[in-house]
Amino acid sequence: MMRNERAAFVPRRRRTRNLAALVLAISWAGRAPAQDVGAPSLPGLRIHARSYSPGEILRIEAQRTDCPAVSATGEFLDVPFSLAKLDSPLASPRFVGWAAIPLDRKEGTARIAVTLECGEDIPYMKVQRDIQIAAKTFPEQKLEVEEKFVNPPKAALARIEREKAITDKIYKRRTPLAPPTDPFVPPVPGSPTSEFGAHRILNGQPKAPHPGIDLQAATGTPVQAAGPGTVALASDLYYSGGTIIIDHGSGLFTVYAHLSKIETKEGSAVHEGDRLGLSGATGRVTGPHLHWGARVGDTIVDPRGLLDPKVFKSP
Repeated sequence: MMRNERAAFVPRRRRTRNLAALVLAISWAGRAPAQDVGAPSLPGLRIHARSYSPGEILRIEAQRTDCPAVSATGEFLDVPFSLAKLDSPLASPRFVGWAAIPLDRKEGTARIAVTLECGEDIPYMKVQRDIQIAAKTFPEQKLEVEEKFVNPPKAALARIEREKAITDKIYKRRTPLAPPTDPFVPPVPGSPTSEFGAHRILNGQPKAPHPGIDLQAATGTPVQAAGPGTVALASDLYYSGGTIIIDHGSGLFTVYAHLSKIETKEGSAVHEGDRLGLSGATGRVTGPHLHWGARVGDTIVDPRGLLDPKVFKSP
């Protein structure tokens, strides 16, 4: 493999952005732990991340100039992930996909592997790289909510199971949408009021970790799509109230919950900044706000990683 392989990549176009939105996005991205996430990748594989720690998203790019690949598959922590193809008239196809480091992952070495299907002359080629996952702890958060949201009545159990089956099916999708190439934007201008991954104690009972962040937003605040994709769900759910899920392709999803009004429909294509609805206090809440989450498949990740330019930087 030639050392100047990086020159084969086609620089992506930059879109003009609202300066205030960009400043806010960068401030939200926060400080990632001091880790060597910017080191040169091995030939054919590049990994972009805020940090290699639990709850973080990884953007994985695979390309070999000696392999005119037609498809690619990946694996990380024994979990397969999909990659979407980005065609270029000046270089071999580039494949981009998403992976996630689970909240309960311990520190240590982990391998990312991508297999490129190259065609008749070279059936396949594997590129891989090891990363060092750092230790991370998450805070505890105690909340008091309506009892029906901690111990649901029997009459609500069938609804809860039905809604879970619907969302589980959505998170299993691997839609071949063109991967976003620019950092996402905040869905509302408000600051975070809770921490991602916090161990939640509701009415004295331990519950699942917080799967996103809560953002300050008075009832009626416009909520915008953080990035381009397709609306996979636009419905009222028992726990999360008015809820929208956007499918961004290759297993990446963002979630917008507790809305007072939904202004989009399932199946609609949305772009970054498109209005989705109005914030509110529906479902299991202690007051008006917007819950914003992100997932790679069924693994939750801190959505603020999607705001960080490091995750989307050009090769």
